[in-house]
Amino acid sequence: MIIALMQSTSTLPATNPWLIRLLTLALSALAAGSCLFWVLTWPAPTAPLLAALGTSAVQGTPVNSELVAQLLGAPTTDSSNVATGPAPSSYVLVGVIAQGGRGSQGSALIGKAGEEFPQPYLVGDTVVDGLVLHAVHARSAVLGPAGNATGTLTLELPVLPSAQ
Repeated sequence: MIIALMQSTSTLPATNPWLIRLLTLALSALAAGSCLFWVLTWPAPTAPLLAALGTSAVQGTPVNSELVAQLLGAPTTDSSNVATGPAPSSYVLVGVIAQGGRGSQGSALIGKAGEEFPQPYLVGDTVVDGLVLHAVHARSAVLGPAGNATGTLTLELPVLPSAQ
Protein backbone atom coordinates (compact mmCIF):
# COMPACT_ATOMS: atom_id res chain seq x y z
CA MET A 1 0.00 0.00 0.00
CA ILE A 2 2.84 2.37 0.77
CA ILE A 3 4.46 1.57 -2.58
CA ALA A 4 1.28 2.29 -4.48
CA LEU A 5 0.92 5.57 -2.62
CA MET A 6 4.49 6.55 -3.45
CA GLN A 7 4.03 5.80 -7.14
CA SER A 8 0.93 7.90 -7.40
CA THR A 9 2.44 10.97 -5.77
CA SER A 10 5.55 11.66 -7.83
CA THR A 11 7.59 14.62 -6.62
CA LEU A 12 9.23 15.20 -10.04
CA PRO A 13 7.33 17.38 -12.47
CA ALA A 14 6.52 15.82 -15.82
CA THR A 15 9.19 16.73 -18.36
CA ASN A 16 8.81 16.87 -22.07
CA PRO A 17 11.18 14.36 -23.79
CA TRP A 18 11.52 16.71 -26.78
CA LEU A 19 12.85 19.46 -24.54
CA ILE A 20 15.61 17.17 -23.27
CA ARG A 21 16.46 16.12 -26.83
CA LEU A 22 16.59 19.75 -27.99
CA LEU A 23 18.90 20.78 -25.12
CA THR A 24 21.17 17.79 -25.82
CA LEU A 25 21.35 18.74 -29.50
CA ALA A 26 22.19 22.36 -28.63
CA LEU A 27 24.97 21.37 -26.22
CA SER A 28 26.40 18.88 -28.74
CA ALA A 29 26.39 21.53 -31.49
CA LEU A 30 28.12 23.99 -29.16
CA ALA A 31 30.84 21.46 -28.28
CA ALA A 32 31.35 20.51 -31.94
CA GLY A 33 31.57 24.19 -32.93
CA SER A 34 34.17 24.83 -30.25
CA CYS A 35 36.27 21.87 -31.41
CA LEU A 36 36.01 23.01 -35.03
CA PHE A 37 37.12 26.53 -34.11
CA TRP A 38 40.24 25.28 -32.30
CA VAL A 39 41.13 22.79 -35.04
CA LEU A 40 40.95 25.50 -37.70
CA THR A 41 42.93 28.13 -35.78
CA TRP A 42 45.49 26.07 -33.86
CA PRO A 43 48.00 24.95 -36.57
CA ALA A 44 48.33 28.37 -38.24
CA PRO A 45 51.05 30.49 -36.58
CA THR A 46 50.29 34.15 -36.14
CA ALA A 47 51.97 36.93 -38.12
CA PRO A 48 54.17 38.18 -35.23
CA LEU A 49 55.51 34.65 -34.76
CA LEU A 50 56.34 34.39 -38.48
CA ALA A 51 58.04 37.78 -38.37
CA ALA A 52 60.12 36.72 -35.37
CA LEU A 53 61.24 33.60 -37.23
CA GLY A 54 62.19 35.63 -40.29
CA THR A 55 59.78 33.76 -42.57
CA SER A 56 56.82 34.82 -44.62
CA ALA A 57 53.39 33.26 -44.87
CA VAL A 58 53.27 33.95 -48.61
CA GLN A 59 54.47 31.09 -50.78
CA GLY A 60 56.89 31.83 -53.58
CA THR A 61 59.03 34.24 -51.60
CA PRO A 62 62.78 33.67 -51.77
CA VAL A 63 64.41 31.59 -49.07
CA ASN A 64 66.57 33.43 -46.57
CA SER A 65 69.77 31.48 -47.17
CA GLU A 66 71.60 33.18 -44.29
CA LEU A 67 68.98 31.88 -41.86
CA VAL A 68 69.09 28.39 -43.39
CA ALA A 69 72.87 28.33 -43.11
CA GLN A 70 72.69 29.36 -39.46
CA LEU A 71 70.15 26.61 -38.78
CA LEU A 72 72.52 24.12 -40.39
CA GLY A 73 75.38 25.23 -38.15
CA ALA A 74 77.26 27.80 -40.22
CA PRO A 75 78.44 30.94 -38.41
CA THR A 76 76.95 34.31 -39.27
CA THR A 77 78.55 35.88 -42.31
CA ASP A 78 79.47 39.40 -43.19
CA SER A 79 79.14 40.21 -46.88
CA SER A 80 81.93 42.79 -46.64
CA ASN A 81 84.67 40.16 -46.21
CA VAL A 82 84.20 38.30 -49.48
CA ALA A 83 87.18 36.11 -50.31
CA THR A 84 89.01 36.95 -53.50
CA GLY A 85 91.49 34.92 -55.44
CA PRO A 86 90.88 31.15 -55.10
CA ALA A 87 90.71 29.24 -58.35
CA PRO A 88 87.27 27.98 -59.54
CA SER A 89 88.42 24.39 -58.96
CA SER A 90 88.61 25.13 -55.23
CA TYR A 91 84.83 25.50 -54.86
CA VAL A 92 82.65 22.72 -53.44
CA LEU A 93 78.87 22.68 -53.64
CA VAL A 94 77.54 21.58 -50.25
CA GLY A 95 73.79 22.09 -50.68
CA VAL A 96 71.12 23.72 -52.80
CA ILE A 97 67.61 25.06 -52.37
CA ALA A 98 66.22 25.19 -55.90
CA GLN A 99 63.06 27.19 -56.52
CA GLY A 100 61.43 27.64 -59.87
CA GLY A 101 61.89 25.39 -62.87
CA ARG A 102 64.68 27.28 -64.68
CA GLY A 103 67.07 27.85 -61.78
CA SER A 104 66.35 31.57 -61.66
CA GLN A 105 65.51 31.41 -57.96
CA GLY A 106 67.06 29.61 -55.04
CA SER A 107 70.23 29.53 -53.04
CA ALA A 108 73.37 27.44 -52.74
CA LEU A 109 75.84 26.62 -49.98
CA ILE A 110 79.27 26.88 -51.56
CA GLY A 111 82.44 25.98 -49.72
CA LYS A 112 85.77 27.55 -50.63
CA ALA A 113 89.31 26.34 -50.01
CA GLY A 114 90.67 27.63 -46.75
CA GLU A 115 87.25 28.28 -45.19
CA GLU A 116 85.86 26.11 -42.44
CA PHE A 117 82.16 26.59 -43.24
CA PRO A 118 80.35 26.97 -46.58
CA GLN A 119 78.67 30.29 -47.28
CA PRO A 120 75.10 30.75 -48.56
CA TYR A 121 74.51 32.61 -51.83
CA LEU A 122 71.29 33.60 -53.59
CA VAL A 123 71.02 33.57 -57.37
CA GLY A 124 72.63 36.83 -58.51
CA ASP A 125 74.97 37.14 -55.52
CA THR A 126 78.69 37.61 -56.11
CA VAL A 127 80.70 34.62 -54.91
CA VAL A 128 84.07 36.32 -55.50
CA ASP A 129 85.06 39.36 -57.52
CA GLY A 130 83.68 38.87 -61.00
CA LEU A 131 82.08 35.45 -60.31
CA VAL A 132 78.29 35.41 -59.80
CA LEU A 133 75.86 32.60 -58.99
CA HIS A 134 73.75 32.43 -62.17
CA ALA A 135 71.40 29.48 -61.54
CA VAL A 136 70.57 26.76 -59.03
CA HIS A 137 69.21 23.39 -60.12
CA ALA A 138 68.23 20.25 -58.21
CA ARG A 139 71.82 18.96 -57.84
CA SER A 140 73.99 21.73 -59.30
CA ALA A 141 74.84 25.42 -59.23
CA VAL A 142 76.09 27.47 -62.18
CA LEU A 143 78.69 30.22 -61.67
CA GLY A 144 79.91 32.68 -64.26
CA PRO A 145 81.21 36.17 -64.93
CA ALA A 146 79.05 39.04 -63.76
CA GLY A 147 78.47 40.54 -67.19
CA ASN A 148 77.91 37.21 -68.98
CA ALA A 149 74.36 35.84 -69.32
CA THR A 150 75.52 32.21 -69.22
CA GLY A 151 77.55 30.42 -66.60
CA THR A 152 81.05 29.09 -67.19
CA LEU A 153 81.48 26.86 -64.12
CA THR A 154 79.00 24.21 -62.99
CA LEU A 155 79.33 22.81 -59.48
CA GLU A 156 77.69 19.44 -58.83
CA LEU A 157 76.64 18.00 -55.48
CA PRO A 158 78.83 15.04 -54.54
CA VAL A 159 77.25 11.64 -55.11
CA LEU A 160 76.19 10.00 -51.89
CA PRO A 161 77.50 6.47 -51.28
CA SER A 162 74.80 3.86 -51.80
CA ALA A 163 73.31 2.40 -48.64
CA GLN A 164 74.35 -1.23 -48.49
